[in-house]
Amino acid sequence: MSNQRMLLTVGAVTMVAGVIIGAIIGHFATSSTSATLPNKNSLTSQESEELELMSQLRRDRWQEGGKEMTRRINDMVSTDNLRDNLKELTRRPHLAGTARDDELAEMVRDRFTEAGFDTADLVPYRVLLSRPNATNPNLISLNSGQNVEWESHYKEKELHQDDYDEDFVHAFNAYSPAGTVTTTPGEGVIYVNYARVEDYEELDKMGVNISGHIVICRYGKIYRGNKIQNSERWGATGVIIFSDPKDVAVEGQTPQEIYPNTWWLPGSGMQRGTTYMGDGDPLTPGWPSTENAYRISKEEADLPKIPCQPIGYDDAKVILEKLEGPAAPSDWIGGIENVAYTLGPEWKPEYSTWTLTLSTHNTENIYRSYNVIGTIKGEVEPDRYIILGNHRDAWGYGASDPSSGTAQMLESARVFGELMKEGWRPRRTIVFCNWGAEEYGLLGSQEWVEEHTNKLQARGVAYVNVDTCASGPIFRGRSSPILWDILEEMTKVVPGTKGQDNLSLHDEWSAYTKWKSGVDSIPLATLGAGSDHAPFAFFAGVPSMDYAFKVDSHKWNISTYPAYHTGYETFYMVDKHIDPGFKIHQGCSRLALHILRYLADSSMLPYSIEQMPKTMAKALKDLKIEGIDSKLINIYDKYVLLEEAVDNFTVEAINFEKSLQDISPNISPVTLRAINDQMMQLEQIFIMPSGLPGRPMTRHAVFAPSQFDTYAAAAFPGISDLLYLIDELSGKDLTKRQNEIRRHISDLTIMTQNARKLLKEMHII
Repeated sequence: MSNQRMLLTVGAVTMVAGVIIGAIIGHFATSSTSATLPNKNSLTSQESEELELMSQLRRDRWQEGGKEMTRRINDMVSTDNLRDNLKELTRRPHLAGTARDDELAEMVRDRFTEAGFDTADLVPYRVLLSRPNATNPNLISLNSGQNVEWESHYKEKELHQDDYDEDFVHAFNAYSPAGTVTTTPGEGVIYVNYARVEDYEELDKMGVNISGHIVICRYGKIYRGNKIQNSERWGATGVIIFSDPKDVAVEGQTPQEIYPNTWWLPGSGMQRGTTYMGDGDPLTPGWPSTENAYRISKEEADLPKIPCQPIGYDDAKVILEKLEGPAAPSDWIGGIENVAYTLGPEWKPEYSTWTLTLSTHNTENIYRSYNVIGTIKGEVEPDRYIILGNHRDAWGYGASDPSSGTAQMLESARVFGELMKEGWRPRRTIVFCNWGAEEYGLLGSQEWVEEHTNKLQARGVAYVNVDTCASGPIFRGRSSPILWDILEEMTKVVPGTKGQDNLSLHDEWSAYTKWKSGVDSIPLATLGAGSDHAPFAFFAGVPSMDYAFKVDSHKWNISTYPAYHTGYETFYMVDKHIDPGFKIHQGCSRLALHILRYLADSSMLPYSIEQMPKTMAKALKDLKIEGIDSKLINIYDKYVLLEEAVDNFTVEAINFEKSLQDISPNISPVTLRAINDQMMQLEQIFIMPSGLPGRPMTRHAVFAPSQFDTYAAAAFPGISDLLYLIDELSGKDLTKRQNEIRRHISDLTIMTQNARKLLKEMHII
């Protein structure tokens, strides 16, 4: 971004200044349509004061702070503070809605207050949460007649002195219903790899009938809720999910090769997690779950219908080694030692009379869960919000997810507090949001966004999400396309985290990308779901960003860090194996501070408007490469109008960006304010009030998660959803689907045309 553009100043107003500016504009605009102001020497004292106010409103605080402020922030972020924060946050388990979670909410609030925030509040919601039965644990058993030959474990083995806590929740998958299912004698389970759609389709081709059977699958590749959904669709009666050593213990399974000696997962580690496919409280879809909110019944909520239970790979071995049946495809074979990975469902001859029983005892009840909301009031534009979010709740100790991000938030709050004591105050309001009950399905953030949608759509500049700061050494950032340049530029002012002198975080990011893929460009990507940016981006249309330091996916072909959501995600794990020295935490906090200040203090919002239509155009080009465009044209010949609309939008966005370079530094603050508002509204053009087809809570028509893997990002998700399995339809079902496609393409075309019109001169409707 050019210095010229950075120096442009937004017409920002406080409530009082707004009235004064109106008088100023009226005063100076009566004699001329030019934005150039009179010579100071010709003004009265009152006019001079008014002119000084306009100058104040034009000031670009980001530029004024300059390199000194950047250096100051980098120096202020303390690794010792970050380590102390994480140690306290992970001292006890803090499942959503528990007493310890409430204690931490109060601690976060108090830290915001101590930092000098203008407000720091606990915001409660009453939400439906799922819990296992503490006295009747979920179990999988192998039975010979009436004899129980073996039972699964429901807690991890204690391998390090800090592993055990009496309040650590038993292994379970949230919202999996209570129920008991048993196989027929001689049959166990069917191994279905990762339980993806393509895995089930492969089993269909092999003639393996899932209906009426319990299935066992590996964690990874897709969201666990999609695994349950797919298994239900293929007729399974229950699901067992395990973490396979090929994904979590790549270097071996001996004691020296796993936790506590390394970061790799031991065989008793069990990944907890939600199976809910929605976002927000299941009983108050679309509306905040306040005290007196109307709630639908649990039967009406979109919750899983079949029981599911996670186990460790030691227990998975006991089951899998007894299966016969066809051999699994070669790429389905995992890493459990001495297991052939046959599909089942038959047992080996020596177990021919055995059965397997899956028994869950989970309950759902309404609990209070707190969000913590702290604000630093903007001095010039208090009604414009730059929002930082991180959730607080964890399935256990949550040392990486989310406590590494919460440790960062507390340190970032402290640094801003110190800057305020030194006289700094942001131009725009900065909001710190510490969410509750994220792990259950983004409950805290979704409810808050639902309660404040109108405000956020009118005033939200950007949302920055930092869920997990440290789960590995490799930086990864995703965002709305109009925030890509901000993300990349701010990594250039953050020192690298690997201890190499004079290298920035951007240098490390770029070097890793070149090593991994051989290209020099930074891998900027759109957002998937799975964390608290989702309601801002996909429901409200607020430009959003999510970043983290993650596992080296080039070195290790694994989905996530091994201890994810297990009893071994401890302070010791992070301190010893993931981020000794807390340099990653430090880089994470520095980046948050710089992004927030850049967005809060730049007079003109530093969006990259043209990135949006360019990304849309690339998505359409990909459809063409895959031959999907011809299928769409056969269904709706006006599909070409969507391509034309995207091309026109691209041209308009490029022209709009160029026009910003020509704006006079003396332009009216009100006009600059209007330009910022114009850019803020762009993302919301693509928010569909009724949501995507069949998905009312996902409303972004251009960039949103795939329906079949909520972790993954997708461009034009409605098109891919509607094309799914269309070749299997006929008659009225096919006609109905084709009409839905026609309507959706028409909607996309109109929205894109409206986006182009939004960028025209403001007086043109």
